[in-house]
Amino acid sequence: MATGLTLSTTSNLSSGQKILWTTAKAAFEPAAPDPDIVSNERIPQGHLTWRNGIFARLAQANALSEGVDLGQTEQLVVNYTSITPTEHGIITTLSKRLVRVQGDTAVIGTAGKLMGIALRARMANDVIALYDTLTKSIVGTGSPLDVTYFRGAVSYLMTDNNTAYGPAQPPFVAALHSEQISDIIVDITDPGAVISSRFGWSAEMMQRWWRTRDRLYGVEVFLSGYIARSGNDAKGFLGDGDAFHLVMATGADAENEKDISLRATEYGLFQEWGEALQIDPHAVEVFSDAAATV
Repeated sequence: MATGLTLSTTSNLSSGQKILWTTAKAAFEPAAPDPDIVSNERIPQGHLTWRNGIFARLAQANALSEGVDLGQTEQLVVNYTSITPTEHGIITTLSKRLVRVQGDTAVIGTAGKLMGIALRARMANDVIALYDTLTKSIVGTGSPLDVTYFRGAVSYLMTDNNTAYGPAQPPFVAALHSEQISDIIVDITDPGAVISSRFGWSAEMMQRWWRTRDRLYGVEVFLSGYIARSGNDAKGFLGDGDAFHLVMATGADAENEKDISLRATEYGLFQEWGEALQIDPHAVEVFSDAAATV
């Protein structure tokens, strides 16, 4: 990625100065659903740190005998997650001459769009980093994700694995790398996996799954375009979106400042947020092979 001032003579821009800037296409950016599929909220002004509390379960009720006092009282316990939002931002500096030559404010709008994409990318990657902090992990390096792991993960989440929180509550979501999704598609469309023409995966399912977001075992599967490969492996997640919590202290604030001597304007986009793993047993890390298919 290039850094520095954007001038009228900047490489690749000078060749486009005889056409309208609005005809140019913004760089393609992958889908970033992660901030939206986890629990998120906007905190009120005047708060530095936000504490999100979840009540733990009480012990089971007791069997009683007539005339015998119930002497034990149960205490309410709240498990807190503390999140302190931090600042994030990006700036680009456009020369006055560039804005004039490229077509007035069109270049400024394009810069704003690209900065918005960049800010969203950082937020998505901050959430994605939480997937690696989950205790429960399925599949493993070098092995493809298949429908058995997928089904087993759903069963694990619905099992009472934790005294304080209990089983996770559907509906569940999954954020996966495109090659992890590809492995699932191969598994459910393999003719050998179809029991008969009457039972098993239907021909319709084979033709239409997957459409950038779809359901398998009731789990809505999202393409998380910013999940990166490490070697040939990738880490996504499957579970209750409330397992993670994203806190935003501000919306995206746009700022600009003119530098008269430089004859340029600095444009910036800034936002404060913080994120944390909230309920570890309510999500599963999906760590599997994500080698390129072609």
